[in-house]
Order: sequence, then C-alpha cells, then structure tokens
Amino acid sequence: MRPSVMRPLVFVAACALAGCSQPVPAPKEFKEYHAPDGTFQCEYPAGWVTEGGGGSRTDYSMVKFNKGDAEIRVEADLAGSLFADIGRNDGDAEPPVAKVHKLKIKRLDDEFTNYKEREAKPFSSKALGEGRKAVFVADGGIVGRIFGYHATLLTNDKRITIICQCSATDWKVLRPAFDRVIASFGR
Repeated sequence: MRPSVMRPLVFVAACALAGCSQPVPAPKEFKEYHAPDGTFQCEYPAGWVTEGGGGSRTDYSMVKFNKGDAEIRVEADLAGSLFADIGRNDGDAEPPVAKVHKLKIKRLDDEFTNYKEREAKPFSSKALGEGRKAVFVADGGIVGRIFGYHATLLTNDKRITIICQCSATDWKVLRPAFDRVIASFGR
C-alpha cells in the first residue's frame, strides 16, 4: 500500500484506540416511552435509538436508548423488589430504596472497569416517589473515561435501575438530559 493511503488509515486506527468519537449534542426534544409490560414510563431523548423494551417475562424487562457513545439503560426486575420487601420489615431507618440501590453496585463494579460510585443522594421521580441517584466514573476502554448516573426506584413489584453513561467529554452537555429522564419515571 502506498504511504499516502496508509496515513489516513493509521489516523483512523489511532483515533479509535485513543477514544476519539463524535460529541453527542444536548437533546432538544424528548419523547415518552411506555414499557410494554406496564412496569414504567419515562421520557427519553428524541432521535436516540431504542433497543429492547420488555418481553413476555414478568420478572425482568429492559430497554436501552443510545446515541453515539451515550446510553441510557433501564432494567426492571422482580428480585430487587423482593429485597426491598425484606428491607421494609427489618426495622432499620434506612429506606428500602437506599438498600436496594447498594445491592446493584457490586454488579456494576463487575460490569465496568475501575467503577467508582459517589454517595447516592435522594431524588423524587414524577410518579414513583423517592429514589436514589449517584454519579459514577469508570474506564470505558476505547471511549476513554466515562461518567454517568446509577439511579434506583421502586414500584409495588419491581426495582427500576437506570444507568445513564457517556464519555467524560460529553458529561457536562448530557447531564441535564440524564437528570430529566431519571426524574420523569412514572407508572
């Protein structure tokens, strides 16, 4: 191959390895998503790709919204709700949603490289009441450092886990959109 042809290929390969990616713009419009199993509804950025969306299983459903390197992943599971029920009966002053939020941290630590989560803070969703939300930082491989939110809500029968993530360079731009999506959860 000629050197003049090799230079652009080397640049593209170097960019991919260094984590170069197109910035994800701040969403200007949002749409409403309704989980097929009726577990939850929420807003999501218009123009983002939707994958998943539940299924016939009654104990677990999930959906992902993504654009570029940014992603919002929502999981609804029965197991987390069962742990919350146990937590309601143990006499501890810590709310069940706080206990259930902590249970997911170990799995996220296994899923992400160098996962570090800050202290979870209470927040209120549109219709599901009090939840927990924490900022996290992790290594994202090709995309470099990633920033995100790990949020937890409880319904009567499901734990809702929301993972919002993006490259460190997109965090400032996308954080308000992530906050909006997390606060929009209802039933």
